[in-house]
Amino acid sequence: MSKPARHVLPQERTSKNMKKTSLNDIAERLGVSKTLVSLVLNGRGKEHRISEEVCRKVIELAKELNYQPNQIAKGLRTGKTNTIGLIIADIANPFFGKLGREIENEASKHGYRVMFCSSDEKAEKSKQQIGMLMQGQVDGFIISPPTGSEAQIQELQKRKIPYVLVDRYFPQIESSYIVVDNFQASYDATMHLAKQGYRRIACLSTQSNLINMNQRLEGYKSALADSGLEVLEERIKTVSFTHEKNDILLAIKQLLQEEKERADAILFTTSKIGIMGLECIHSLGVKIPDDVAVVSFDDPDAYRISNPTITAIAQPLTEIGSQSVKVLMELMSPSKEKSKPQKITLKTNFIVRRSSER
Repeated sequence: MSKPARHVLPQERTSKNMKKTSLNDIAERLGVSKTLVSLVLNGRGKEHRISEEVCRKVIELAKELNYQPNQIAKGLRTGKTNTIGLIIADIANPFFGKLGREIENEASKHGYRVMFCSSDEKAEKSKQQIGMLMQGQVDGFIISPPTGSEAQIQELQKRKIPYVLVDRYFPQIESSYIVVDNFQASYDATMHLAKQGYRRIACLSTQSNLINMNQRLEGYKSALADSGLEVLEERIKTVSFTHEKNDILLAIKQLLQEEKERADAILFTTSKIGIMGLECIHSLGVKIPDDVAVVSFDDPDAYRISNPTITAIAQPLTEIGSQSVKVLMELMSPSKEKSKPQKITLKTNFIVRRSSER
């Protein structure tokens, strides 16, 4: 017994028979050459003395037929795809999520799209992503490089591929980068706690050789020394970049459950550690700021609506995003004379809230 014929819905029929519009389709409809259509859609009609009326007809028909250029094929022809490859360190970190959005917004103003990747702070993953994006013919890179990825950056230099580093850089490699003054930001935050009368100030950071994390730790130590406070290694706790909650909880317990030397304030060096650290503090029944004061790097939305609100070191995300795109555009410009790498260090904004008040 044969099966009854299935009724095909109109939208199914349409999608099956739908054919992607090509340059030839537009050319045939208008009775012009494929080359002319290509020149107009690439913004070169005036340059080749194609009349405004013809240009208008080509553009209108392209919109009507929903013409979508093949960016990779275009890149092979022109050497340019108007695409930036963005490799951030950790998409789960609110800082990097917001930074990615700022970069995307700024790039769109220049007619560029952004292809996102997250390395999860793994050098091998970063290497794979750079290779994949290069196959996609990106015009340049904005990278937040993980530990151990120096060779990848040097390879980009060797191949003369434009790139800009954000959030961190490698001192031994001459690169353009956009960062903040991590030492000063951490110093100011720790000094704030000391001036509020806190004397057992702890720091919870990540196990890393990255320069930004080291600078934050050095700023913390310098502020303690300048305040006449002892720098004790047992008050400096580090967790892996995977930010396992159990590791953070153990570190918090060690800092807060030692009765004589328990910390009366904690500096978190990233917002991801900060958010998980706050959750652990609350789970232990410890009150902020009555039992322990808190200051954190970065300023995610959660800090403004937390109870109490959290004192934060806010990085200028909009400026980091706009500067990184601006510098990359200059590096990608064919008319740009080669100059020394642009090394830009921006100031942070220290926002005092209830979590660090006496």
